[in-house]
Amino acid sequence: MAAPTTEHVRNIVLVGQDGAGKTSLAEAMLFVSGKTQRMGTTHDGKSYLDYDPEEIKRKFTINTSIAPIPYKDFKINVLDTSGHPDFIADTLSTMQAAEMAMFVIDAVSGPQVMTNKLWRMAEDMRLSRSVYINHIDREHANFDTAMATLYARFGSRLGAVTVPMGVDKDFKGVIDIIRMKARYFKGDSEGEVVEDIPAEYMAVAQNAREKLCELVVEADDDLMEKYLEGEAITQEELEGLLGAAITKELFIPVFVGSTIIKQGIKNVM
Repeated sequence: MAAPTTEHVRNIVLVGQDGAGKTSLAEAMLFVSGKTQRMGTTHDGKSYLDYDPEEIKRKFTINTSIAPIPYKDFKINVLDTSGHPDFIADTLSTMQAAEMAMFVIDAVSGPQVMTNKLWRMAEDMRLSRSVYINHIDREHANFDTAMATLYARFGSRLGAVTVPMGVDKDFKGVIDIIRMKARYFKGDSEGEVVEDIPAEYMAVAQNAREKLCELVVEADDDLMEKYLEGEAITQEELEGLLGAAITKELFIPVFVGSTIIKQGIKNVM
């Protein structure tokens, strides 16, 4: 890949509570993009990003690491930060160098103290935000509860751009609400499969799509008038609105998946 121009570089900082899976998200993106040949993890001491001896010993991120990820015509610089309160100064400094903060949140425990603090800091910086709900395959995970908690903590501007197909042990992939397709990662050799949405998830997908349109359409007065008059927003119009809606803080995208089994990673990228 040739060196990208400035407009094709994205600097995204991963933030949130310690243990939510920020490093494993970056590791999964490295693997899915083909940048690495294996999935590194912090817990087994074989992470590409947590390579410092002290990080290996403690099994959590201390220093900010950069994962340069080529994807299509873009270069995504993923900045993996510490979620430990002792190292918040380094995390805040890294946030000031990024154009978006992606908050990684555990599907079971939800946003906790560190996440809340960093969210308010991102608001003060006027930093664009997104959310990745991780570990949706864990016991007692509940997507609706996780979304309700996010709404209560961070407001109604959040909108799901992916929703899970099943939760807990029944989780098998995600539904891409922007493109209205089912997507799931099927083994390291086969990669991601994209299919039509199964009938049992169509109502959920349509409800999420309607909520998404309601949020992003506010970025364009003409399209908002068209939408309020009952006309459908086209696929091209929806995709064209996303960036403007995020920039104007009208919309905060929410992704879902599981980093360890690499589900929902392509949508984030």
